[in-house]
Amino acid sequence: MQKIARTLLAVLALATASGSALAQTFITDKAQLEKLLTGATFIGVYLRTEAAYTLKFGTDGTLTDTTGAKARWWVDDQARYCREWLDGKLKGNAGCMNVELEDGQVALYSEGKKVVEGIVTGN
Repeated sequence: MQKIARTLLAVLALATASGSALAQTFITDKAQLEKLLTGATFIGVYLRTEAAYTLKFGTDGTLTDTTGAKARWWVDDQARYCREWLDGKLKGNAGCMNVELEDGQVALYSEGKKVVEGIVTGN
């Protein structure tokens, strides 16, 4: 009986995880993402550390984070937010993230994992 209960729990957990993965609705339109981010401020939480996190997206492609570190940002042809840090502790780090927008909430995904969530203001 306990073996059946454990199996059912495992199936339920897998179904729940699969359902949430399917529920991701990434922005797939490059122009839509550019419009969302250009001149905007992202205010949220960096999920790995649960720390407050702010990104300021300049209209000229500049990006500044909570610490004042500077980067350049752009949207690639796959409608992903990309950035390359120019200074600070992440200097030289570059990468692209999928962006999810749902009910006014924004989430950034790195390699399929949600890493930041919050809101975008000022655009």
